[in-house]
Amino acid sequence: MESRPTEGNAARENLTVLLADADVAFRRGVREALEAGGFVVADVVGDAPGAIMAASRLNPDICLIELELLGPGPKAIARIAKSSPETLIVVISYSSRPQDVVGALTRGASGYLLKDGLTGDRLASTLLAAHRGEPALSRSLVPYLVDEIRHLSGRRINLPEGQVTLTPREWDVAELLSEGNSTAAIADRLGVSPVTVRRHVGLLLRKLGVENREQAVGLIQAQRRR
Repeated sequence: MESRPTEGNAARENLTVLLADADVAFRRGVREALEAGGFVVADVVGDAPGAIMAASRLNPDICLIELELLGPGPKAIARIAKSSPETLIVVISYSSRPQDVVGALTRGASGYLLKDGLTGDRLASTLLAAHRGEPALSRSLVPYLVDEIRHLSGRRINLPEGQVTLTPREWDVAELLSEGNSTAAIADRLGVSPVTVRRHVGLLLRKLGVENREQAVGLIQAQRRR
């Protein structure tokens, strides 16, 4: 990871960082980047148990922890948050899966940064901003998180056999189908790929217990008339 000195007040604020990552070369690059940015790297560890012990012992301002650590990484986040409540936990990972991001944040992390494209000066400035209260989140993750949050709630539809719950995205697809839109048109309206639309349609048909789109549209239209 390339780094260069960055402007900021990390040094004046004496901000300490605990770095927990299994990749030795990555740890070395991150440490150099943080120190160039004015941070004090209090300790560097390579596994989850070590991260938990170091966080409890040092109470650093920031814990930068890899999601894929050897050991119970997500559980380590929760334990660090509990034992060092004043420590700001920022997760770093190559994974952009919404469930990984949401899982880390719900366990106590205050930020989630993707390793891909993470430069040294950007990391230092992001952590400094995070300590001042700004969100530490890779911009590319925002659309996926919004979609994931929308899926946390559902919409019920009454069928002769009982009720089924459609996710907001499944309901969006159902309504667009009922308006006569093609797969390509739905994908364009929702900003997703045709493959994703076909996957949602398949799930929708199974939930509604129908064999084709026409039957699904009939049920949706009947529901809207109620």
